[in-house]
Amino acid sequence: MNLLKVGAVVIAGIVLLVVLGKVVSFVVGAFTALFFVALVAGGGYVAYKLVSGGKRREIRRGRY
Repeated sequence: MNLLKVGAVVIAGIVLLVVLGKVVSFVVGAFTALFFVALVAGGGYVAYKLVSGGKRREIRRGRY
């Protein structure tokens, strides 16, 4: 009976490590994907600002 409990604890520990490993891997992968999406979106925004930066409209006030 005592060996059965030890075996159950060992198996539960292995299952816990496998599940935690998969969860950590998923979280790291999700953050990495978000980082690359933000990097591409930020690069696109900077490129847009550089291209459209020379086309500013002049605001005229008063008689001029």
